[in-house]
Amino acid sequence: MREDLIEAFRNDVKNSSADSFPMFVDSFTNIWDYEFGSLDDLPHDVDQLVANRAVEYGLME
Repeated sequence: MREDLIEAFRNDVKNSSADSFPMFVDSFTNIWDYEFGSLDDLPHDVDQLVANRAVEYGLME
């Protein structure tokens, strides 16, 4: 399940536009958090994409 979700996210991001990218990140993080309880243990590339979105929200510096 984890690998499938990660691969789907990577494909979505690869095919996203500037407008759809934030939606894909938000959707992924919501699903991941619901299924696994936290955003820990994400692969580095996915973690970076999520972190960039968190910076946009002002949740991280």
